[in-house]
Amino acid sequence: MALYLVRHGQTDWNRAKRFQSTTDVPLNETGFAQAWQIREELDRRGVKFTLARSSPLVRAVETARIIVQGTDTPYQPEPGFMEISFGDYEGRLETELQDEYGSAYTKWRESQYTTAPPGGESILDGAARVKPYLIQLLQSAIDGDVLVVAHQAINMAMKVAISGRSDVESAAGFRQNNDEVDVWDMQERERIEMWKVHVG
Repeated sequence: MALYLVRHGQTDWNRAKRFQSTTDVPLNETGFAQAWQIREELDRRGVKFTLARSSPLVRAVETARIIVQGTDTPYQPEPGFMEISFGDYEGRLETELQDEYGSAYTKWRESQYTTAPPGGESILDGAARVKPYLIQLLQSAIDGDVLVVAHQAINMAMKVAISGRSDVESAAGFRQNNDEVDVWDMQERERIEMWKVHVG
């Protein structure tokens, strides 16, 4: 069985390419549609979760509640799955940061979050933070299917923690769009598949 890592649906800040990390931004119309499409695809595949967790931020909670709605899956938000902090980059547009920080910002982006932004966390920091929470889910994700709904960078951090791979190339492969679902075999500590839905 498997761990299903879902990134929350789109927000207006995602669409604008504004770093939102710990800012509590709700789903937009596209985000709700993506969450429902993921739910429908999981139903089509016959996936039944034995338990579900999410980040406590509203965009993840909204996505998770759509996915488990009408099922008997035990679900609760988990503060340990909060997005990593982007520090001084929080709330800023990518274009603004490129203009202000120039090559330093470019270098950070090229690191695929393996280095921390000024005043923030890296995905290696995030991996250390989420590891105890993943361990709590480990046996459940071996015996059955478990859902975790969180965010781009903390999902990348979870994949670092699961796989033990933290090089830039691996981190780049761990990135996930708002419409993509990553499925991991927790016994073998490897990805089984990544699939996506299509909205609009």
